[in-house]
Amino acid sequence: MKRFVVILQILLFSFPLFAQVDYLDPVRSVDKYPGELGEYYRNVFSLLHTGFQKKPYACFTVIPSFSPEYAMSVEKRNGRTCLISNTLSRTYWQADKKMVKVNNHSVVISPSLYQSLGLIFRLVTSQIQDMDGTAVGLDGTAYYVSSTDAQGHVMMGRKWMPQKEMLMGRLVLLCESAYLLSTGGNISEKTLAEEATALLKELQKRSKEQPNAHKRPIYMGIYTLGVQRSPNRKAVEKGPTFPRVTPERYVFEQVVYPKELLAKDIKGYVLCEFTIDKGGEILRPHILESTHPQFAEEVLRVVKQMPVWSPALAANQPLECNYILYAPFRVQDYKQRLLNGK
Repeated sequence: MKRFVVILQILLFSFPLFAQVDYLDPVRSVDKYPGELGEYYRNVFSLLHTGFQKKPYACFTVIPSFSPEYAMSVEKRNGRTCLISNTLSRTYWQADKKMVKVNNHSVVISPSLYQSLGLIFRLVTSQIQDMDGTAVGLDGTAYYVSSTDAQGHVMMGRKWMPQKEMLMGRLVLLCESAYLLSTGGNISEKTLAEEATALLKELQKRSKEQPNAHKRPIYMGIYTLGVQRSPNRKAVEKGPTFPRVTPERYVFEQVVYPKELLAKDIKGYVLCEFTIDKGGEILRPHILESTHPQFAEEVLRVVKQMPVWSPALAANQPLECNYILYAPFRVQDYKQRLLNGK
């Protein structure tokens, strides 16, 4: 029964998402997962990282749903640059834990490939998307990427089943190729080095052109943001419009960060749903999700005081429609707003 409850928790909190962000997703420390799920993560990561250096230069850990877990580390050993990999003999979640063994492999690689992989890992782990909600699906494979910054802090991000044409999809394919090379698979180091060089150039180009894109908060969860169907289920042909700025920007400019939470550097978010009637007035605002009651209270206050919208239209006639608004609370963004006098 206990096992069933844990699996149910995974299903409830791992709703599949089709829209993907092309950065690594944030991941909390394995020490913070409760109960049997926390025990699983702690044990499986400990096994997979057996013999790896404590401060990872570049480490790739793979947690599939129905096949054995594995990991690969890029390291220097006895003056040589190497790929080290560990593969479990059985799927840890389903197996008798005493029967699970760790199979180890390694291969020497060139210093240039070692450096390229290290640069890639440090870059992607330094640009983890500021995200609310979860981007993990019901089943499939979760990929964990970790590195260590110049100050000695371990950085880790995660990606669940990334699309192959995206940069994070290419990152996973590169890491899978490196793991394959470490186990003696049918891939040449030259091919891997070419893939690494090409991906590094693309990542560096994006970093130069969009240095802060990953810092913009986004919501990933079960709710679709923005305009919804009307309460009577009629389709909206032309969405409602808000005066001057987007409604999200308006809320950002109007909210007052709760003092207690600001002082403690507590961040969070609110999802608020409301109806825009035929005259553009706000009706029935209510909270769908909130990480703190004070955040919810403040967003409700601002939404209730919104100016009149231009209503939605269907067949050129005003139409009531619903709207789901996402309001992130980020301490640094709020302080910057105050500095700018807004």
